[in-house]
Amino acid sequence: MSRIFVTGDTHIPLDIKKLTSKYFPLGNTLTKDDYVIVLGDFGLIWNFIQSDKEEIYWTNWLNNKPWTTLFVDGNHENFERLYKFPTEPKFGGIVGKISDSIYHLKRGEIYTLKGNTIFVMGGATSIDKFNRQEHISWWKEEIPSHSEFENGLANLEKYNNKVEYILTHTGPTQCIEGVLSMHKFGVFDLMPDKVSDPLCNYFDKLDTMVDFGAWYFGHMHENWRSDDGKYNCLYEDIVELDV
Repeated sequence: MSRIFVTGDTHIPLDIKKLTSKYFPLGNTLTKDDYVIVLGDFGLIWNFIQSDKEEIYWTNWLNNKPWTTLFVDGNHENFERLYKFPTEPKFGGIVGKISDSIYHLKRGEIYTLKGNTIFVMGGATSIDKFNRQEHISWWKEEIPSHSEFENGLANLEKYNNKVEYILTHTGPTQCIEGVLSMHKFGVFDLMPDKVSDPLCNYFDKLDTMVDFGAWYFGHMHENWRSDDGKYNCLYEDIVELDV
């Protein structure tokens, strides 16, 4: 029986250690029919050439893991390259194929894994974008286009606005504020874009219109769970979906 795990940003190579055997020993028992899903800021596709030694190393590293790796895009991705990978129908939606063991889950798509419907929407605002260089370390495509937003709404309508899971990079406003409230040093003033992100507004709408079981997101570099367990922010934690 297939198993599905979700975790927060990996920023390859900075936070990929969470998927090593030392920190994720359960991974050694998995197969290619099992899935580990990274909730954005995957970081594998970052440099400008596919022959980049670091990218080759980490692609092979993930390919050699017993599971299949899926990822939602975040804000720190090289979108110019990411969008050039071939696409194919898989899991009931359209994916970007990085390798036979690594797939990009596209914005606004609904996938079916182990009989469960999963809505995906990547992207977020980079709070450090003013210290980055466009087309070098920052891309405006970090925010979904109008057509990507509309694709999400149209696909949800096909499913009567009901899915088992929502997987995104950032989250609804109430969740971002919930995570930020863990800090006591005026973080709202330091990171206003975390709350004013256009994606938060979009997700606020989905939060009221979509019937879902649980929502998982990353982006905040924190592990946080709402009181009812319905909303979950992940960073180091690796969580198995209750399917």
